[in-house]
Amino acid sequence: MSERAVGFTRFVVHDLLLGVRGFLAVLGDRSPRAKAMIIAAVVIGLHVFAWPIARWLGSHESGARGSTFLTAAMRSGALFVLPWTIASPMSAVTRMLYQRADLDLLFASPIRPRAVLAARALALAFEGVGSVGLLLLPLADVSAMQGRWHWLALYPALAAASLFGAGVGLMLALTLFFAFGPRRARVVSQIVATLVGASAVLTAQIVAMLPGPTRASLFDAMASSSVGGDALRNLVTLPERAAAGDVEAALAWGTVGLAVFTLSVALFGERFAEAALRSAGAPSEPGRVDARTRFRAHLGASLRTKEDRLLWRDPWLLSQMALQVLYTLPIGIMLWRNGGATGTAGIAFGPTLVVIAGQLSASLAWIALSAEDAPDFLATAPATRGQIERAKLAAIALPIAFIMTPPLAALAFASPWGAFCAVLCGLGASVSGGLLMLWRQAPAKRGLVLRRHSQSKLVALVEHWLSLLWAMATGTAVFGSLFVLAPLALVAMTLWMLKPGKPARSREPALA
Repeated sequence: MSERAVGFTRFVVHDLLLGVRGFLAVLGDRSPRAKAMIIAAVVIGLHVFAWPIARWLGSHESGARGSTFLTAAMRSGALFVLPWTIASPMSAVTRMLYQRADLDLLFASPIRPRAVLAARALALAFEGVGSVGLLLLPLADVSAMQGRWHWLALYPALAAASLFGAGVGLMLALTLFFAFGPRRARVVSQIVATLVGASAVLTAQIVAMLPGPTRASLFDAMASSSVGGDALRNLVTLPERAAAGDVEAALAWGTVGLAVFTLSVALFGERFAEAALRSAGAPSEPGRVDARTRFRAHLGASLRTKEDRLLWRDPWLLSQMALQVLYTLPIGIMLWRNGGATGTAGIAFGPTLVVIAGQLSASLAWIALSAEDAPDFLATAPATRGQIERAKLAAIALPIAFIMTPPLAALAFASPWGAFCAVLCGLGASVSGGLLMLWRQAPAKRGLVLRRHSQSKLVALVEHWLSLLWAMATGTAVFGSLFVLAPLALVAMTLWMLKPGKPARSREPALA
């Protein structure tokens, strides 16, 4: 093996080890044996959970329309996997450009940028397909144990999909970077990656909530072979045929994935280094001076400006919260479908918007209170801790109002009373979420906003419990029922039980 190949292999192994360390860090400070036992238990549990699903799939596969069912299953699986394998590397490449980490050290070494990019992209390809593999590969193993060995073809099919997704994600991320410039590309790329990745999950959830006849019609359409001409159909159906066990299709799909990955590295290898250098010196507002950069004497205005700037400068947090909002939307569709004669817009989407408001307020309050990047600096401010915390909670109101105003305005056209109830209960849910994060602070890094509950599962349960109570209050209020007092009383009781005592801290310094 040549020296260049050995160096490239070491780069890939190094990047994969970094990914493994990041995954193990989620398990906390447990011993290696404890982490191994947890991972083994999760793997065994996934295989146990996949057993009845595999039996159900096998019963349909061996039925009269077995080939049709297998085609529809593999095609829908491909439509679910491919967006995820594209979105994950795309988001990772964007973060890598702006966080930089060891890029400066690597570019200073006698290694060509194309080799650095290829190693990083290959590691990202395996990481991007890892979460999907946790769900699909146990299903393939169990199906093989039940005698359907062709399901093992999911392994090479997913490997090819990871290369294809990494290549496409890399090209999209760098194309957006050079199209929008280093200042705007970060936000645009993260939002696009979020929408691409969420489309797969949302589509699966929405399809599962559709009525039976509609799902049957969609199933027939998915199983149809009328994609286009023979050449186009053979190309488009490569992923599904490869996953179904077609050897020729598996070889062709692997070739396509490798070709797309190689092409992306060849086209953007040198430009990747250029993008990294440009992102290092990206100005926040080129060509003009923003008047908002002036200092303000008022504590609340200064902290609001600070929190707003920190939030808008971190598009990864925005994309994660947008993803959280998108995952909540199917609740409205489920309420609309199961509401029968009462499935009005106010009942279907009012509680959904209230849940979103509560989740957003909790996330933003945690970022402002627990993920403060400069607590020592704020401790020197001539203000009490209570004043700073109240100003921080007031600062998160503007982003929530900015996000919630358009859907509430749309709801007002369909159901004015439902929108009015949603506004009141959404305000209550926002206040409840903010108070919960104020009373139960858990300091951590801002990037861990979606994993903030790993420190306390009880806080997570209380947060979801409060959102559920406010959603129930919204639904009963739209009905005009006096039962709205029941969830409101439970909210008040929950907050009263969580409220801490009043220590003597009238003039203590802020945020230790």
